Amino acid sequence: MNAEKLLEQMHGLKSVFDEKEGGLTGLDREIGDGDHGVNMKRGFSAVNEKVGSGSTQEILKQTGMTLMSSIGGASGPLYGFSFVKMSEVAKEEINGDNLIEMLEVFDRTVAEKGKVEGGEKTMYDVISKSADLLRDKGSLSLEDLQQLAEETKDMIATKGRAAYFKEKSKGTIDPGAQSAVYIIHALGAGVEK
Repeated sequence: MNAEKLLEQMHGLKSVFDEKEGGLTGLDREIGDGDHGVNMKRGFSAVNEKVGSGSTQEILKQTGMTLMSSIGGASGPLYGFSFVKMSEVAKEEINGDNLIEMLEVFDRTVAEKGKVEGGEKTMYDVISKSADLLRDKGSLSLEDLQQLAEETKDMIATKGRAAYFKEKSKGTIDPGAQSAVYIIHALGAGVEK
């Protein structure tokens, strides 16, 4: 995936979040404050407007800075800072191996910044398994990523707003895990073998 393809993938997330806003908001109404869909739509609309051409590193960094300044809640800083950190390891032409490296950075950044680990019903439950998924299967299909998000349904949230719902958080996919599916799929679709 060269810079042009990466930009196309990042801009394409505007349409994805335009379409998925209602679903994400519905999930967030169940176990949060109901604004995740709106926030993600706002964030990637801003990316679509503000992030222009440049190297792969510049595009990832600009995407991160834009998300930090335009998404509210915990998601903005976590996604934003992760994109900035991924820009530091991205190569000019991102291949499968480089994407694995980027996803490992994504994993570490969210774990450190969000003070999360697996099994806590957060975006991290998808992000932390995506490098292994790419390693094992050679791609990041929407179906495989969605399966990771589905696994959060049976978890009890212990972090963020959803933690207030305790046992009642069971039965709902974590909204952050669901938005991570779309973001990681967009990155993966750019480098499909």
